[in-house]
Amino acid sequence: MTSKQNEREQFIAGWSSGVLAQSTTLAQLRENCESENARIPLPAGCVVEALDAGTLRGERIMPEGAKEPGAILYHHGGGHVFGSAAAHRHLVARIADAAGLMAYNMDYPLAPEQPYPAGLDRALENYRFVLDQGVSPDRLIVAGDSAGGNLTVAMLLRARQEGLPMPAGLYLISPWLDLRPRAPVPAERVERDPLLLPDSIALWAKIYLGRHDPAEPEISPLLADVSGFPATLLQVGGAELLLEEALAFSGKLALAGVDLQLNVWKDQVHAWPLFHHEMPSDGLAAIAQAGAWIRSLPGQDC
Repeated sequence: MTSKQNEREQFIAGWSSGVLAQSTTLAQLRENCESENARIPLPAGCVVEALDAGTLRGERIMPEGAKEPGAILYHHGGGHVFGSAAAHRHLVARIADAAGLMAYNMDYPLAPEQPYPAGLDRALENYRFVLDQGVSPDRLIVAGDSAGGNLTVAMLLRARQEGLPMPAGLYLISPWLDLRPRAPVPAERVERDPLLLPDSIALWAKIYLGRHDPAEPEISPLLADVSGFPATLLQVGGAELLLEEALAFSGKLALAGVDLQLNVWKDQVHAWPLFHHEMPSDGLAAIAQAGAWIRSLPGQDC
């Protein structure tokens, strides 16, 4: 057994007894997500500056030696119902460090208190905010994991509709792109990846949707027209429940002529880079891959 296989198997074996899996209420899940992620250290030399601009909340992360004025705009995952910029700080800081760019790690309203379209409205405000900071769109990478990937793609649909410039790149980790009802999932699929359970997906989608149709492209971007989208890196785990929609979305991007790099990580679970501290072989390798991809984009080496 290789080191990364051992890391992954140990992680999966311990997941069900961990505090996130043991959370029984949404309030408890939110609290545990914050406390568990707060203990994970940042790369040496990273400086974090809190942002509080009107209704916008988040932070600017500046890795040691980062180049300006390029930047990453990141929206966190959490099923649209939990998670925060602070909880994802350790991941975003490592991505920024790998890319050599500063990052805007931004919050957005969560359901059920503020269901769709509140989070998307804020994401677009965050996009405008970053552009207003002087970040040129051709030096901007937008990114997100899971529900944050959903929000990031929907944000680009809104930006295109409103005539805003597209960014230089789109980086997606295990994006949740289809919120429509799902077919039953075989038990072995859940055993291979216990992080994102079918019942949880169904519940979080219902909470986020409110009275809206899940087939709306802003809610299920898998159904959207992706023409004119920027160069895209999509990383997805080979064991996760969102694999099929990631593959389908990648097909749409490719058919639309988008410069696409799709990487399916063998046997990996949902959003595994977030757990780089427990699965460093694949977690840190995926982050390094993203950093190299960002640096390879036109204009990012200036």
